[in-house]
Amino acid sequence: MIGARRSLVAAVGAAALVAVAAVAAWAAISPTYTVAGIEVAATPLEGTFVGAGTGSSGDKLVWKAVVGHTPLSTNPATPATITGGSLTAASYFDGTLTPLTGTFTGGTVTFDPALSSGAACGNQVFDVSGSLAVASGSSTGTGTFDVYLTHHRVSLFGRCITFAATVRGAPGLSLSF
Repeated sequence: MIGARRSLVAAVGAAALVAVAAVAAWAAISPTYTVAGIEVAATPLEGTFVGAGTGSSGDKLVWKAVVGHTPLSTNPATPATITGGSLTAASYFDGTLTPLTGTFTGGTVTFDPALSSGAACGNQVFDVSGSLAVASGSSTGTGTFDVYLTHHRVSLFGRCITFAATVRGAPGLSLSF
């Protein structure tokens, strides 16, 4: 009888320890993040971005997003469709590093004339709104990646050249587990 009680107490203690560890890991992921980053690679059908962010719970985030899409349009009535891609991130809080992964499941990339320059070769701003399936440890959920993508452009030798691209969003990443 005493041996059975000890086994039960040990099992309950182990379960509580696992639950506390899961809560500690979970606490490192905020429900929302303000994000900023740069585009490090681009083709007509895919953009790769890296950046950092701050979570609503005070944690810090580093992230990489690869966003597949149909061709971009400067007509707001015909946005590009997000066709896939991935999100890889890590949250850091109080000595704990918590990984986060995601897959883009849909969304749009829409030209924003109100935020874009009116100049012939001025900056172009696009509203990126992507839906995500996300996972952190054994927890799964959904999320959104909502950022402004700015193509920084200059006229050079009669041609309009995009020389850099940045992203920012507040909140730019929202998660629900």
